[in-house]
Order: sequence, then structure tokens, then C-alpha cells
Amino acid sequence: MEIDKKRIFRKDPHLHSREHVLADDLSRMLDEPKKFARYLGIAYLYDETDLRSLAKRILEKIDLPAEARGRYFFACLKGLALTRQKRPSKGTPRVSLQKTKKQHGRTTPSHSKRAK
Repeated sequence: MEIDKKRIFRKDPHLHSREHVLADDLSRMLDEPKKFARYLGIAYLYDETDLRSLAKRILEKIDLPAEARGRYFFACLKGLALTRQKRPSKGTPRVSLQKTKKQHGRTTPSHSKRAK
């Protein structure tokens, strides 16, 4: 029995997580392989089944030109619910989980300073 060498599955070392595989699939489906980073960003924020079904619905649209598929996809994302929250940007201060701490028997917010 001879094995067809073209049909052998080769693992891509760049796709090391579920989100990376999803982003690669979406960028190839919508003919935007150079915009992989955009699709990776939304792969972390939205549910995989929602993104795949949205991409399939966009591919089924006959009247939509191929160049506009990516823009239409990102415009339709506004209707989907986020599954994960966005990370805070680097410039915003982080708020500690411990809202209050006791100082000298009093309860004060942890981020405020005592007046001298």
C-alpha cells in the first residue's frame, strides 16, 4: 500500500494554541493572511463557534466582493457578545483586588494616602 505524500498532515510550529489556529483559519477563509494579528486579537475575545459561523455566513454572501469580506466581518463583530474582557492598556493604573485595608483600626481605601 502506497501512501500519498501530499496528503500527510504537517504541524505548523507557529500555530501553538487554539487561538492561533482559529486566527489562521479565519484569515485564510477571508483571504487576508497578512492580517493574522487582527484575527488573533479577536480570537482571544470572542467564542470560537461564533467566529467560525460568522465567517461562514460571510462566505455564503454572493453579492459581497472578496475585497470587502474582512471589513464586513469586523463590522459584524459588534453584534457578538464578548467572552473575555480586554486587557487594560499599559498606561492605565491597575486597581488592586483588595479594595480596603485596615490602618490603625480604621478602614481606608488602599490607593489613598494619609494626609500629614
